Amino acid sequence: MTKILKSHPDLDMEPFFQLKLKLLPVVGDWFQSARSRMLANDLGESTLRQRQSLPSRELSALYKFVRGMPSLTAMSYWQQFVMNAQAKRRRIDDERRRLEDERRRLYYDEEAAWERLG
Repeated sequence: MTKILKSHPDLDMEPFFQLKLKLLPVVGDWFQSARSRMLANDLGESTLRQRQSLPSRELSALYKFVRGMPSLTAMSYWQQFVMNAQAKRRRIDDERRRLEDERRRLYYDEEAAWERLG
């Protein structure tokens, strides 16, 4: 990892575009792993400079993904928005059904109690 970061100051993300956004989390994990390895293997001033530039290089790589596939990232945002709205609607519907069932049970219990009272 350190050799890759030393020899490639600007990582090209374009070859990963064919997998669309499936590889985006892997890239983030790779940078996280590189960061932790650099912290563990403190080898001097050059490593310190690399470690300091790592967040901007990670941001640059993520930006290249978003910039290279704007329709996918926008579509993914709205897909997630719709999925969240649908999930919330399902939770509300489930809660409404649960409350309606509880209401019916209470009416039944009330009717049974009135019958016993006479």
